[in-house]
Amino acid sequence: MKRLIAVVLCFTTISNYAQSKFSFFKSASSIKSDIEKVVRDYFENFDNIKGDTIMQTVSTIEFSSKIIPAGSLETTITKYKTPKTYSWQSTLYKTEEFKEAVAKYRQYYHQLNGATFTFSDKKTYRMAGNYDTPDEGRTFASSVLEAHSYDPGMKLFKIEIALDYLFPDWTVKIMVYEKVADEDIRPSSGYIN
Repeated sequence: MKRLIAVVLCFTTISNYAQSKFSFFKSASSIKSDIEKVVRDYFENFDNIKGDTIMQTVSTIEFSSKIIPAGSLETTITKYKTPKTYSWQSTLYKTEEFKEAVAKYRQYYHQLNGATFTFSDKKTYRMAGNYDTPDEGRTFASSVLEAHSYDPGMKLFKIEIALDYLFPDWTVKIMVYEKVADEDIRPSSGYIN
């Protein structure tokens, strides 16, 4: 009888350990596969994953996203009218606890840094960037991943993992966007006398 109990306890322990490891790997791959779907639609201005219009202002139009990562609190696509660009963003985690937020931020960074993504043109690019170490004394940390490529069309493409503080919460987000040069966002006035 003692052997049976020992075997059952051992099996239960191993089973629980394996399930926790399996769920970790499942979540680790799920964010990458969702981001891959977003990336595939990048050159199409996210048209295939764009949902209903949520809000419109003078300079932007915000849409819902058809790609929503598991556990996401909010996922949207923003169209900027001048210059005409798009961004996809998902708020994935929110907490008052700095250490918990940092753990999630680090987890998403490790899932995406060094990952390869295939775009709609069937080209594959490896995304990588430096880890911006969070500090409770700063209200943000931002790790930007860029394509390791000589392709000029990929120079502006970015995937960003961000940690932001807005009292009372720390928020972890992932964004996919085209980084437009500052002079294109705020062109000079060009006064003519």
